[in-house]
Amino acid sequence: MESAFSDTILRWFDANARVLPWRLPVPRNDRLSFDRAVRARFPDFTKDHPISIRRDPYTVVVSEFMLQQTQVTAVIPYYERFMARFPTMNDLASALQTDVLKAWEGLGYYRRARFLHAFGMRVSSDYDGIIPPLKKELMALPGIGEYTAGAVLSFAYDQPEPAVDGNIVRIVSRFDAVPHVRGSAKALRTVRKRICELMPTDGRAGDFNEALMDLGAMVCTPSSPQCEHCPLQQMCQAYAADAVGRFPVRPGAEDKPVTSFSYVLLHVHGSVYVQRRPKGLLEGLFEFFSLPEPFGPDNPAGFRESLCRHLRRRGVYDAPESAGIRFIDKRRAVYSHRIWDVFLWEAELSSVIPAVRDGDPEGACWVRAEKLHDLP
Repeated sequence: MESAFSDTILRWFDANARVLPWRLPVPRNDRLSFDRAVRARFPDFTKDHPISIRRDPYTVVVSEFMLQQTQVTAVIPYYERFMARFPTMNDLASALQTDVLKAWEGLGYYRRARFLHAFGMRVSSDYDGIIPPLKKELMALPGIGEYTAGAVLSFAYDQPEPAVDGNIVRIVSRFDAVPHVRGSAKALRTVRKRICELMPTDGRAGDFNEALMDLGAMVCTPSSPQCEHCPLQQMCQAYAADAVGRFPVRPGAEDKPVTSFSYVLLHVHGSVYVQRRPKGLLEGLFEFFSLPEPFGPDNPAGFRESLCRHLRRRGVYDAPESAGIRFIDKRRAVYSHRIWDVFLWEAELSSVIPAVRDGDPEGACWVRAEKLHDLP
């Protein structure tokens, strides 16, 4: 069964593989140079383990960080712009975090960008820019877990290491008719072991893992799977039982916590107040002045009192009562694990105390309105 599975999926992949910008083959001369560099940097490992440079490891890392919780079609234009801005690991490592976040702007889940930047700096400083072909060392680097380590080792170095995500859990759950729970750690561990059993033993580990990714994206989809076009149809236990829709099992739904607050477009003489977000959601990105309380259009007095109190606390300006205020709108932002209800206000000041200086711990500053687009 194991060899039939891998042979079938690889034949299908040879005919149906997706053409993606991060799957470009490494030119032969570059591959030989890369091979020599890896062997020189990791001689103890490579003397006992065959190394095959299948893809540029840097492109694998960038694409995999971007693809976490984001669809391929959404990632492609961001990936192409990011690689044009930071074409090598050293380019990424030497960049400012602000520039990396700006290049990532709009893709969401910005923690990935910060981890990618930290990963690049560590690889550049600790490994001379060569991404380690060793799982233990890879997983000690920022942002690298079981899945990403498996993706780098198999996609880039063709090592027989599983790369299991939700797509693979779904395929295996249906293939074996086992009710794995989507997103559970137990399911990932069990399926990882199962993939090791199904993986070909004579090479093409990278092709095998990419084939499973493509099958999950194109055929064995979460809803309306194209079973009539599936190369594994005759071996699929869920299909035989006419129960494909029952696998994998959906986890119990949990209510997302809701946070309500106010954002203020605070400006004076063409300059706008911005500050960096601290640790947590959207860490490191710039935001407008914020108030912890939600103020609707029916409470301008409460908004003005809170705004004046917080402005005085920050020493932003000297005549808070002179601010002209206007309610703009209310918006809801839905993230993967939480919801923001944001009340949006505008406040135009008449004068400002230049209390915000370089080195402010909150990264607060006044910027010209036309320069806002330069910030992440």
